[in-house]
Amino acid sequence: MSVTASLMLGALLGIANAAVALLVARRGRTMTLNQTMKLVVGGGMLRLAVLLAAVVGILVSLPVHRLAFVGGLGVLFVAGLLAEVALVLGRPATDA
Repeated sequence: MSVTASLMLGALLGIANAAVALLVARRGRTMTLNQTMKLVVGGGMLRLAVLLAAVVGILVSLPVHRLAFVGGLGVLFVAGLLAEVALVLGRPATDA
């Protein structure tokens, strides 16, 4: 597999992870802070487990360029985490 294809595959996984993270964080905006944190942390653990399984499966089964794959995934993974944190911290301050 070419470097470009490996980079794009890693980026695709990173974008999918970031999209799910933002959906979960957005869902938490209507909940209390305690419920939001449970949702975000629990969802994060589940996402991390699924992402780890996907990365291992890809690295074992496909002839990817590992540095490009991990680089594409890593950059978008960090960008997704930063966006998720910004969304959670920007939630309304009302708490019941």
